[in-house]
Amino acid sequence: MTDDEFYAFMDSTFAELEQKQVALSESYGLGNGAGRWWFDQTTGKLQFFDAADNLEAEADVIDIGSYSAKANSWKWAWCNETVLPALRERAAKLKELEALTGIALFGLDHVFEIGDEAMAWELTAMAVHFLGALGCYKAPSSVENGPVTFLAIMSITPRS
Repeated sequence: MTDDEFYAFMDSTFAELEQKQVALSESYGLGNGAGRWWFDQTTGKLQFFDAADNLEAEADVIDIGSYSAKANSWKWAWCNETVLPALRERAAKLKELEALTGIALFGLDHVFEIGDEAMAWELTAMAVHFLGALGCYKAPSSVENGPVTFLAIMSITPRS
């Protein structure tokens, strides 16, 4: 890709992600903050619970990567040792974005600095598009100022 083609790709995938996020919010209430969430790495399932702690929806996900606001850094899930091997393997497809775009950062196997959270969302948007995902979930850290994890939602099933 040329630089112009890459920026057009980035812009179009970001617009696409915004539409997908609206659809997930309208269909499943994702992002309304009413309940809690749980991600089980052993099953690759992301669960959403309502305010009464009833399971509302369950999603199959692919871990895209994590962003640290404290360090303005990104790490792809496919090279993150805190991600279980089966999930790293599912995320490894994202390395193909390097060949597709010609942008080396898609193949970096270590933590690297990025501009800000907006760039984390841009990386996520390109990943969601490439994976054919329905959208994503930005999972907050359980540690204050810890990294957030971006999960591509591949399918989602309402449970209530």
